[in-house]
Amino acid sequence: MITGIPIAVFAGYPDFWWVLLLMVPMLFDGFLQLLTRYESGNYRRLFTGFLFGIALVFAFIYFHRICMWIAGGILKWFGMDPVKVDWAIERLP
Repeated sequence: MITGIPIAVFAGYPDFWWVLLLMVPMLFDGFLQLLTRYESGNYRRLFTGFLFGIALVFAFIYFHRICMWIAGGILKWFGMDPVKVDWAIERLP
């Protein structure tokens, strides 16, 4: 995750599908170990954990954006000025 933060700050974040794709190797490796007698080594765990940690930072960013979008909808529902709410949401990084 420590590596994902500078990537997100300086390079931005990828589409959500890329985030899910970065999470797949660790999930696949974990379920393979759960369902079979296979046990991965330290280098594989380091690599899959590294990818998952980077993707988790991006997933937190998407989660934050979704929460802000929902909060904006609730504010509009309670009578806030829709133009101001949309302006505030659009200014999110």
